[in-house]
Amino acid sequence: MKEVCFCGSVDDLENREPVLDRDGEQALQCSSCGHLDYLSWLPNDIRLLILAEADERNPGSAGYAGERAA
Repeated sequence: MKEVCFCGSVDDLENREPVLDRDGEQALQCSSCGHLDYLSWLPNDIRLLILAEADERNPGSAGYAGERAA
């Protein structure tokens, strides 16, 4: 799924790095500007699938995509 960041960067959501913010919320971070996308506009089941796919595509990431699946 292609997504445009506020900075203008266009990339697959799954290619962004999965991170946890200071409050422990899962998000995908733009590699260009660092903006966090919480994917709150997606249904939760789809959101969790995208976070899991991003985690798989980013082996050097913190690996948080499945931790808070609730």
